[in-house]
Amino acid sequence: MRETDSAHDSGALPWGWLYRPLKARRLALARLLGLSLLATLLALLPPLLTQRLIDQGLMQGDFTTVATYVAALVVVGLASLGLQGLTRLQHVALSARLLLSLRRSLLRHLLRLAPARWQARGRGDLMSRLDGDLSILQGFALDGLLGGLSNLLGLVGALAMMGLFSPTLMLLVAVLVPIQWLWLRAWRPALTRRQQALREQSGDISGFWQDTLAHGPWFQGQALEASRLNRLQGLGHEQLRRLLAVRWVGFLSDMGPQLILSLARAGVLLLGGYLVIQGRLQLGELVALLAYLGMVMAPIGGLLGLYGGWQRARVSAARLAELFDEPAMEDPYRGERSVGPGELCLEGVGFRHPGQADWLLDGVDLTLVPGQKVLIDGPSGAGKSSLIRLLLGLETPEAGEIRVDGVPLAELSRHHWLKRVAWVEQHPSLLRGSLAETLRALAPEASEDVLREALGRVGLGDWLEALPDRLNTELGDLGGRVSGGQRSRLALARALLKQPTLVLLDEPTAALDPDAARAFDALLDEVLGDTTRLIISHQGGHFGNLDARYRLEQGRLVTVEAASCL
Repeated sequence: MRETDSAHDSGALPWGWLYRPLKARRLALARLLGLSLLATLLALLPPLLTQRLIDQGLMQGDFTTVATYVAALVVVGLASLGLQGLTRLQHVALSARLLLSLRRSLLRHLLRLAPARWQARGRGDLMSRLDGDLSILQGFALDGLLGGLSNLLGLVGALAMMGLFSPTLMLLVAVLVPIQWLWLRAWRPALTRRQQALREQSGDISGFWQDTLAHGPWFQGQALEASRLNRLQGLGHEQLRRLLAVRWVGFLSDMGPQLILSLARAGVLLLGGYLVIQGRLQLGELVALLAYLGMVMAPIGGLLGLYGGWQRARVSAARLAELFDEPAMEDPYRGERSVGPGELCLEGVGFRHPGQADWLLDGVDLTLVPGQKVLIDGPSGAGKSSLIRLLLGLETPEAGEIRVDGVPLAELSRHHWLKRVAWVEQHPSLLRGSLAETLRALAPEASEDVLREALGRVGLGDWLEALPDRLNTELGDLGGRVSGGQRSRLALARALLKQPTLVLLDEPTAALDPDAARAFDALLDEVLGDTTRLIISHQGGHFGNLDARYRLEQGRLVTVEAASCL
């Protein structure tokens, strides 16, 4: 991403990217807002109808009037229930769509980050932001704002209705409203700090579970079960401590409004009772006033909750802004040029990780002619995998140039380029889901016959037939029972489905013994035929029938045999 773009985006954060999905759903938002306001207005009617029922019906001995207002209360109640159900459905639908849109927006950006940016953050931290912080923002953007408007209308409406019956009592209650607000506002910062601390602790626990589940066999093999249990115990105690702190401060912050409400109710009963005895206020009006009193006090907490939600949302938005500020790779759809199968040439390519002074790759020259099988070996950490990432467009060379048929790779559509390239990674990923779903990751339209053929070509036909559900076998449970050789062959079968013109193999035999490695190399020759192959390995002796071989040392390629660039 260009520096100007990054600066512009960071300036728009943390709210700009949240505003866009809200704007796209403004009609649904307006409809939900209208339903919420109508529901609030309906909630103001029952106390008024109850007052009329008592004063005009019960106190006058008029049963017809009583029946009329009872029927009106039933109608209003049914209408309110129906409106609540419709509002809830509309809210759930809009809320789910908004959260999905926010997640897509963030995932789109994350998938454009260079691999080093992923590795710089722990999985627990990322999951805490993707789940907790996004949910907080979505809740504030929808629930908080809608609830705030409803609470404000309810507060103003209830005070206005109290004024119709007794301006004196309305003024008494109105004086207590800012006192309640000030009490809640005084406690809110302490509560917000403790809630933030609790959320950070949740991220630590999430990271603990992911590490434990991802590396469970290693912990077992090192007899570290007790240490993991102790670690969980410590995290659990710390979470309990922070949770109790949140609950205690929350109790103190809620205690004041409850006390004020009790005093206000006592005051209304005392003064209202006196006015009823003096004949200046009817009994039904006192009952209605008590009902509206509750409707006045309840929105205060909701409005202050909106303030607290704003504070939490700002924290979450800032945490998400850190992810959006990460510089992304070039847009994979930006380029328009496309080339056919041809020569791949690297000239003077230099690369180093951000913040490092030493070059990992320094002036690398390499030519791959169509149909060649080329090996690059070298010690661990020499930059072999970085070279693969440069060819995939996951990293950008700081010096030199990569060309395809004479066209700079930077000018090509990375999306179309990667459709021609298959990458067999060092540790093949078995995705969650069925075997068929993993294979179709690179070929969504492949039929089951095509999948079976690909597995058969890599020597997994009998293995497939032995699986309990064949192609529908879930790999979530199967992953632990797949050997290193089977994983490599599965990755190769998945690559074949892509029908690539270039195959990049990153340490494909790292998990295999020498005999299995040589057998896998023979399989590569058999199934890939004339497909161009670039093999990265520190076990170069396992591969034969090479057209060229290089060794990567101190950032440079030691050439054994290679054609020169055109």
